[in-house]
Amino acid sequence: MITLYTFATPNGRKASILLEELGLAYTVHKLDVMAGEHRTADYLKFSPIGKLPALVETTADGKTCRLFGSGAILLHYAEQTGQLLPIDVDARAECLSWFFMGISDLGPAAVEMFRFSVRLPEKLPSAIDLFKGELIRCYNALDQRLSVVEYLAGEYSIADIACYPFIAAAALSSGSLLDRFPNLKRWHDLLGTRPAVVRGMLVPEL
Repeated sequence: MITLYTFATPNGRKASILLEELGLAYTVHKLDVMAGEHRTADYLKFSPIGKLPALVETTADGKTCRLFGSGAILLHYAEQTGQLLPIDVDARAECLSWFFMGISDLGPAAVEMFRFSVRLPEKLPSAIDLFKGELIRCYNALDQRLSVVEYLAGEYSIADIACYPFIAAAALSSGSLLDRFPNLKRWHDLLGTRPAVVRGMLVPEL
């Protein structure tokens, strides 16, 4: 039995897309972030710093496995199931390079851009310019890669899942930077037609 603790953020949606792609049964516990549920002692047992999402799997013999953070969840289940992660050593290395770029570069830059340009009442132009520049750097790299391959690792993989929700969020904004990157937009539109991606993006709203 798998329980996904999540909220309607790009990081949370990475996990639900993965579970939908793998066809794994799971239940959803929607965290009330505004009420600070991710800071409670009960949740911190699963995610020590209150990181979202988190996942707890209970096996038939009663053993439990906890995972916190979208990167750990994606990589664990890709390795466990042998899906969404290339077997060939070189292809796997390429996949992991883009996967970790999504986790450590694209995601944080997008989060901080949103924080400084939308959430904080005081707008700091220097911070906004910094993170906008980081996003453009990521978009340029993704667009160049996607000019020669259909998916980031050549085949559809956790690298695509790690990046897609942040690109999808950006595509919703008016005057989106995405319009300047045709290969990235083509990839975004392609992934947006996958049934598992559509279902995963709706979690935890279902």
